[in-house]
Amino acid sequence: MSVQTITAVREFIIIGQDQGDCFQLWDVAPAPADPTKRAIALEELGVDVADALGDLHTEYATSARAAVDQLLGQLRERSGLDSYGLHPGSNLDAYGQGDAEPASTPAPEDVPYGSADALAACWDSAYRVHASSAPGLPVFNIDGLPGYHHVEIRDRVRAGIINSNLAWPMTNVLVKIAPIGRPEKVACSALDLAVACAVLAAAGDIHPDSLTGVTLIGELGLDGRLRVPRGLQDLPAALRATGNTTVIVPDGSTDDAAHHGYRVITATSLNQVLGILAGNWHHSSDCVHCGDDGASAPAHAPCVPAARCAACPAPF
Repeated sequence: MSVQTITAVREFIIIGQDQGDCFQLWDVAPAPADPTKRAIALEELGVDVADALGDLHTEYATSARAAVDQLLGQLRERSGLDSYGLHPGSNLDAYGQGDAEPASTPAPEDVPYGSADALAACWDSAYRVHASSAPGLPVFNIDGLPGYHHVEIRDRVRAGIINSNLAWPMTNVLVKIAPIGRPEKVACSALDLAVACAVLAAAGDIHPDSLTGVTLIGELGLDGRLRVPRGLQDLPAALRATGNTTVIVPDGSTDDAAHHGYRVITATSLNQVLGILAGNWHHSSDCVHCGDDGASAPAHAPCVPAARCAACPAPF
């Protein structure tokens, strides 16, 4: 009597982008077996993938690779191109090839996986913003805020980054927001700038150390411009909790902080803020790394009179 091995067929979710003559695979994973969880996953992924100008497909197959191959066959037939296949920049680990084609696999240093921390302030409190960029389906989630505030910030940040002609990281992006102390009011759009900069630092667009020593405050417009947010009425009190003496705010913000001894830097757009951070223009004049020309110094943790950074070998 012969024994027949039966391989289970299941549904796979495939996300990527049709390039016309090839398909760039971002990720592929089994769909949840539970109907409710499947519906929720497809809805959330559909929104995120559409915002990233990608495509979402589902295929039934015995493996992730077989599912992708089925999709490629359909797209090849639709395009009429016999050469239609995977884009060289596809996620081959998800496809199942591993190191079969090392020339087409992104080098580890080119993969935007990392984390970064930023400080923000709003109303009467300061906030820690931690962003991580990890392997997985390209989704963007924010934890730590009640109600729909996280959804509003998420949508503004994503649109602001993309419309600033910056690449959105095709990774699993998670932002955790935690207040320093016990705020009396819920944080608002003043956190947008810190979230955006932390996300870009986690993805490798700017060095994470460039966020050290500065508090970031500002609402991010859908076009990438900075807007004056609500919640700046008691800014000096909120800044004290961050421990920073430098703050970046939108042009036209209150100057109360400057009257209390803080160094206030104004900016009009996300791109301008990134230039300030990358050039270390926000660092103290006593930073021994920057010297007289901070714009030419590499990203680093700043030295200030109250504390010397770990990389600095010489005392003040």
